[in-house]
Amino acid sequence: MNAGRLARWYRPIEYAAFGRSLERCRFAFLPRLASARRILILGEGDGRSLAQLLRIAPLADIDVVEISPEMIALAKRRAGDADRVRFLCDDALKGRWPARYYDAIVTSFFLDCFTEGDARRLIPRLADCLAPGGIWLINEFAIPDNGWRRRHAQLWIRTMYLFFRVTTGLQARQLPPISAIMREEGMRCIDRDQRRAGFIVSEVWTPADDLSRRFSE
Repeated sequence: MNAGRLARWYRPIEYAAFGRSLERCRFAFLPRLASARRILILGEGDGRSLAQLLRIAPLADIDVVEISPEMIALAKRRAGDADRVRFLCDDALKGRWPARYYDAIVTSFFLDCFTEGDARRLIPRLADCLAPGGIWLINEFAIPDNGWRRRHAQLWIRTMYLFFRVTTGLQARQLPPISAIMREEGMRCIDRDQRRAGFIVSEVWTPADDLSRRFSE
């Protein structure tokens, strides 16, 4: 999804719909990256998470992949002249990253922009570029299992996909099964925070073999 047409208005639209909930979700687990040296961010948007990370992880070199030149311009403004940041204006589906290279990956309200087929193409490539002991922060929308929370989430999801389909040409029509794909790729969720009755979630994922080694020591 290229949100370039919405770049100027993206934050006001977000605040009108969700207040600071999405922002707090993006920032929830960023302190875990304080000692990271190499970070990959995909779909950064207007640079709010990037600005936080530059303060939290003072030793990190950060690669930012964003398809929208307009969003990159906003992110550069927030990042200032930080020479630790490399911006790549590209489609993530076409990206290639070195294996087992990054200490951390950050995707915020990004994977939900893909169809299930595209998510199944992208997630394995990203999991492969995560270094041993690395973590992947995923901030996304989710649909709770039952009750009014499920109906509440489904209504919001339908509304958002319709809005972005009209304004950006988004092809996806429903949330891909992100957690299931992550587990299939040998990843495990080790921490989770949720907001808005479980509709907005922040998660910390790590390779399952790292956990096995940790518990066997």
